[in-house]
Amino acid sequence: MVPTKPWSRPAAVPLREWALRDRERRGITAAVAKGAQPREAVPSADPDEREWRLEARGDELEASERKLATERDILRKAAKYLAGETNW
Repeated sequence: MVPTKPWSRPAAVPLREWALRDRERRGITAAVAKGAQPREAVPSADPDEREWRLEARGDELEASERKLATERDILRKAAKYLAGETNW
């Protein structure tokens, strides 16, 4: 069986082996996969590259902030709903 999507796996391949192959394909090291912070690259002398990296990091932080705000809103709504449903 040939997978049609990059995240699908044949049934004959163990999940751990499939995950390791996928990480290797995407260039993720074991330390990064476990949650360790990747080592910082040596800063570039080129100011344009530094500015580009800072803008990219800012975009990542904004996306993370949006995700956290969405999760917070979902949890707030769930708590409000569950508080109204309990009639103890």
